[in-house]
Amino acid sequence: MITITYIWHDCFVITDDEATMVFDYWKDPIFDGIGEPPFLKELDKEKPLYVFVSHHHKDHFNKEIFEWGKSFNQIHYIISKDTAKHARHILRQDSIFKGYHPKNDQVTVIKAGETYEDKKISVKAFGSTDIGNSYLVSIGNCKIFHAGDLNAWLWLDESTNEEVQQALTSYREILYVIAEAAPQLDIAMFPVDSRIGREYYTGARLFLKAIDVKRFFPMHFGLGEDHEQKRYKEDAMKFQLYANPERGEYIGIGESYGRYAFVKK
Repeated sequence: MITITYIWHDCFVITDDEATMVFDYWKDPIFDGIGEPPFLKELDKEKPLYVFVSHHHKDHFNKEIFEWGKSFNQIHYIISKDTAKHARHILRQDSIFKGYHPKNDQVTVIKAGETYEDKKISVKAFGSTDIGNSYLVSIGNCKIFHAGDLNAWLWLDESTNEEVQQALTSYREILYVIAEAAPQLDIAMFPVDSRIGREYYTGARLFLKAIDVKRFFPMHFGLGEDHEQKRYKEDAMKFQLYANPERGEYIGIGESYGRYAFVKK
């Protein structure tokens, strides 16, 4: 059984019989900031826990993730180079930082084109059209993709035609590398962010045209005021604008702690 739990913005928790993965934890809206986030308390601490950070921007990275090592002996962080630079005072064992330092062998710093592998998972990092990484993770016979901030960021109302074409070119260059490596995915988590205005869904549409995705989860709608977030989320669920009707399942995100469980076949 594979369970996917949406936490907030770009953060998902994926568990199977062998391990747990947390992607791009920023915050948990039902968390008061005291102790561990509620979802963390629910996890099986006997399972390996993999914590992914695509990049260091504040809506994708919270330095509190490194405190989780106090509770999970089998924890491993897979982070981008820019995140490592941003958190170097935490990662360096000899720094004057007084908080908790993860052990060196608990942290893998990775950039586009590089890989990580152990007995449970294999990971390949791809590029982003913003900063940092997107990740392809294989666990068992399941292929999972988390885009981070990879997207066709087309600010059509603010950009020149040349800027738009350059954004599309940059996006397609990365997308085609991913599609060649993984023409089929079991799970994809990808930004569908209407803050950028007209044709905000272009990145998702091109992604789903290039790659056969069995289960697609939109993300990246936790910014702005509450009423704006509600609208962004509703816009992201307009699957008819970008979904490939001949492929896959498109899963709408509910409130925080939206869970989706299935058996991988």
